[in-house]
Amino acid sequence: MSGDAAGLLFVFGFAVLRPSRFWPPKWMLRWIAASAEVRAERKAAEEKLLTRVREIEAGVPWLRALDVVIRDECVDVRGHHIRLFEANPSTRESMRCRMSAFIVFSPDRDPEDAVAEIRRSFPPPDGLSADGISESLHWDTDERKVAPNASSKAVRTRVTRRHGEKSLGQLRGEHGVLCMWALYGQTYPTVV
Repeated sequence: MSGDAAGLLFVFGFAVLRPSRFWPPKWMLRWIAASAEVRAERKAAEEKLLTRVREIEAGVPWLRALDVVIRDECVDVRGHHIRLFEANPSTRESMRCRMSAFIVFSPDRDPEDAVAEIRRSFPPPDGLSADGISESLHWDTDERKVAPNASSKAVRTRVTRRHGEKSLGQLRGEHGVLCMWALYGQTYPTVV
């Protein structure tokens, strides 16, 4: 028996013997997150977000992005809604993947006034856009500084940045108060 066949038998046996509420294991979630099918969905999700980023940059002429951060995460969601006596345990989700974009900029005026102007002249959609993107605007306050969201349960994370590797702290030091236009895409392939 070849090594590949033995490996497949081991995986199949592991899948059959392992209780369904623990299936699939993390290594399999990582493997699925890197699969061709998920890569195709990831590429489509990224293109939708980048199209919207370009629309925002063209629609708000004074907005000069200091950075555009694209965060792609596949998150292990097992244990979020575990019910011991669930009628159909096979429909529980194991992993959700989501692509998000964060446009970081610094207005040349009070951030509340800048955000109010954006909302009047180029408002983010109320709820989800036609492409399934939800948007929100945030700015630095004394209580909270803007930062792209990240999950501590990520199975896979990829972060790309348009304008280099300056941290948000460095950008704050150079430009003052930061604003962030957050775009959250719909989840793509979910594993059950």
